[in-house]
Amino acid sequence: SPLKNVASPLTSISRLATNSVDYPQGYPRKGLKSVLNAVLYSLPKTVGIKTECEVKRILVEDGRVVGVEADEMYYADMVIYTGFAKELPSVIDDLPKSYVDDLNGIARTKSLTIWLGLERRLREFNYIGSEVWFKDNPYWAMPISNYDSSLAPKDKQLVGFAFVFDENKSEESETKKAYETIYRAIPNIEKHIELQHEQITIPEKAAVTIDGKIADIRTPIKNMYLAGTDTDSRSMGITRAAFSVVEMLRALNDDGNLHR
Repeated sequence: SPLKNVASPLTSISRLATNSVDYPQGYPRKGLKSVLNAVLYSLPKTVGIKTECEVKRILVEDGRVVGVEADEMYYADMVIYTGFAKELPSVIDDLPKSYVDDLNGIARTKSLTIWLGLERRLREFNYIGSEVWFKDNPYWAMPISNYDSSLAPKDKQLVGFAFVFDENKSEESETKKAYETIYRAIPNIEKHIELQHEQITIPEKAAVTIDGKIADIRTPIKNMYLAGTDTDSRSMGITRAAFSVVEMLRALNDDGNLHR
């Protein structure tokens, strides 16, 4: 078939460098924590932040949100929920069945990221941008410390390798397969590793699939809104989350809830 003829050459690609198109890619100085620090710095002193405080219930009366139950009761005219939309029924009673069915249609995919700290800068990672290994077990590699040298000790290097995680297999087997893939792609890397760290995460709260659902900013509960990467399908990561916030602000404004 035509599709097979187009697809078959891709299976033979070992490493696909995209170094010549690195201009749209970036990484915040001092790492992703610097983005959070910038947000916190921008908040007025009247804002209070509670951490390590689990939300047990979102309180609703007569179809309108009235607050949140956590370590104590917090009453509010409006609530914005940024957790997994799919898990909203665990904190709100009596959501419409059709809405719960839509939330259950949100697809999620796990990601395995392996961070390697290298004793010196390797020629194979002498680029700014990303590189893809597209053979047997695809990954996306970025030498993060090339963007910001403070992310690794002097003359050393920090590289991240992201894999799609097969949820039907154990974390141990998937991690082992990932390391074997890296060592096969860059045969001399193993003897230069000083630091190893593995992360298993859900990078996007909703995977973009053919039949997967994306949650709406508005919920069936009045003055209850959602934000996050499961409410917008554009782009990915922080950019996708930012798109969701822009759309949320638009919804708040349209509902007369932005300027009170």
